[in-house]
Amino acid sequence: MTTIEDVTITGDGSQNVFGNTVARDLILNQLTIVRGRPAMVLSEDEIAERVRAYIPAFNHGRIVEILAADHVIALAGPEGAGVVTTAIAALRRLHPALRIRFFSTGEDDVEEAAAASTPCGYLIRARDEEPSRLRSFLAAVRASNAFAVVVGTAAEQRHLTEFLTSVTVEPPPANTVYRSHLARRGLFDSPWQDWPGGTRLLWGASPGDAARLARIVYEVSRRGGDEHEVERAYLGWAEELRKWFGSHPGLLDQTLMIAAATITPADETQVYGAASSLARHLEITLAGGGLAWTPTTGLSELLDAERDEDQIVFRRYGYAESLLPHVFAEYPLARMELLSWLAKLPTDTVLALERTLGHRLVRTFADLAARYNKYEKITQMARAWATGSAADLAYIALTQTCLHPLVGGRVRTKLYEWSRERQAPQSLKLTVVQVCEVLGQTHLSIAMTRLKHLATHGDERVRLEVLDVARALADLDPAAVFSTALKWAASTAQGTGADMIGRLDVAMRLLLDLLPSFGGPELRQVLETVDHLVTNGTPQLRSRLLGWARELAAGYPVHVLILALSLTRNDIPSVRQRTTFGTDLFLTLTVSLDFEEHSSVLEMSGPVDPMSCTLAWRAAFAATREFPHFGEALRVWLDTAAAREDLRTALVSALTDAAHPSPASRQLLTDVVRSWAAAGPGRRTVREAILTRVLLPEWRRWLLLAWVRLRPTIL
Repeated sequence: MTTIEDVTITGDGSQNVFGNTVARDLILNQLTIVRGRPAMVLSEDEIAERVRAYIPAFNHGRIVEILAADHVIALAGPEGAGVVTTAIAALRRLHPALRIRFFSTGEDDVEEAAAASTPCGYLIRARDEEPSRLRSFLAAVRASNAFAVVVGTAAEQRHLTEFLTSVTVEPPPANTVYRSHLARRGLFDSPWQDWPGGTRLLWGASPGDAARLARIVYEVSRRGGDEHEVERAYLGWAEELRKWFGSHPGLLDQTLMIAAATITPADETQVYGAASSLARHLEITLAGGGLAWTPTTGLSELLDAERDEDQIVFRRYGYAESLLPHVFAEYPLARMELLSWLAKLPTDTVLALERTLGHRLVRTFADLAARYNKYEKITQMARAWATGSAADLAYIALTQTCLHPLVGGRVRTKLYEWSRERQAPQSLKLTVVQVCEVLGQTHLSIAMTRLKHLATHGDERVRLEVLDVARALADLDPAAVFSTALKWAASTAQGTGADMIGRLDVAMRLLLDLLPSFGGPELRQVLETVDHLVTNGTPQLRSRLLGWARELAAGYPVHVLILALSLTRNDIPSVRQRTTFGTDLFLTLTVSLDFEEHSSVLEMSGPVDPMSCTLAWRAAFAATREFPHFGEALRVWLDTAAAREDLRTALVSALTDAAHPSPASRQLLTDVVRSWAAAGPGRRTVREAILTRVLLPEWRRWLLLAWVRLRPTIL
């Protein structure tokens, strides 16, 4: 039992489960919530549902004609007029399978339209756009046969009309939309279809209002509610709430009502505790201490609520959810204190609210802060939560707002700043990584940019999380993620230090994961990227790249061997690192044995002639100390020559041609071959074939050659 001021609360502190990591079940739950918000995420299911439910605007045909002819149009209309739905329906009318996504020229890759292999439909919010940038992007859209629809109100589009054809959407009657949405919910022959109250409520209403009324009718009728409840819920319970606050002017009563509606369902002690916390935030004096509050026996009557065992509940549909928005609208000077109070409740160890309730409160906080453009409060609290053992709360607040039409851009900017902050706490970096999975649902390139910086400046754990999120985003658009990973890898050649190595690790692991889904062109791009990094990267990068190339060879041994050999064909001193890297990689591949203990790259079928390895062996003989696998690779090569009569001549010729120009190399090969031949039977043929070509001095080589030729006749 814990006492706070005048209120006694009973609860187990262990119920308040928050931590520095975000559980996968919370991530999946939040993804579902965000995907259910069409203003933030346009999934394929959402697009298909909108097209099925679409009641054509009166000027739909004209909109389609303009879009077909020019590929670009601006659609204007007030909120709820169905501007976005009309845009989607028009785009799908032109191309039934067209990919559609929200786009921002200020944040997304403006080269995307020109680079896309297939046309795309871009939805662009007018209020976020700068004219010159948008004009350039629309030119690329037209040139690439894509489509773009700029959406917003007439006022938001006014600064763009100089170069855009703007059409005001003429929406269908609200009653028609209402009946259509009822039918889609199974209420075909319901009395609600011809409900006179619906006609009255929808007089002058928008299609969005009609869809909302249909949803309320469906939910209320399922619970056995009546027309009165539907009407009040549609109106946001505004009249009832004004009446309640008017008849209860006492600040303590009002704090009780706000607290109860915010945390419902909750027991009485939690209601009083939350109200006490709110009173402190609002600097309300509690004269008389605990005796100043309404007694528990009159609490439910005061709140117009009911009791469910020991809990206070509000039965009327949407009533409790309407209260905080009502207070925010009616009392603007109290908004910041209310937001601060909401932000504190989930981690209040005295109240010890259930984890699920804490998550719901953060969603409420984030939605209200976003509605009133308080993005600084969102990012301030998110950072505090992430660095204070409540990363799950930070995750919810950021995912709830990073795609919001009003504050999303500034939240995304803060995510970018955090991703580049080298000294940011690890818990904050991990949270931003996980937020990128939600961000990538709509703005893939923006999410990948932040992941790139997190991979660059994060530790191994952060990089592993980056890799997991990038893999998840690849399910949405594998080609885009693959292309981005290639750019990440190539860009590491421009930097130095451990940061670039970390980025390279993530990029290469991601490419390894994605390559099996692609074909030859993508593999060629990867190999070209390796070539670029070998030529232009630092020694530290090349060292790490060598290990990655070995992993790549496990799936593509012939292609990697060909790359290694191509790198050895350089005599230019300035690119000696290419020869060194190619030789090292070649020797590494050579020591990879098959089940018969022979070199697997030599045993496999493929376009690799052993004679093409001559230059690699020549470089290896010239600098054996630089190559830790030299001795083992040479012995494996000799073993394979002894076992494979069909390859023997080529294998021997490759070694002897490589060693022949240098007396030191010839002597080294001689010593190794003699030692190798003495270690086992059946090796004389290979030993003699090599020594008759490289043995020094020359008179001894000629003597050995004569003996080998004469021996069959003597014996």
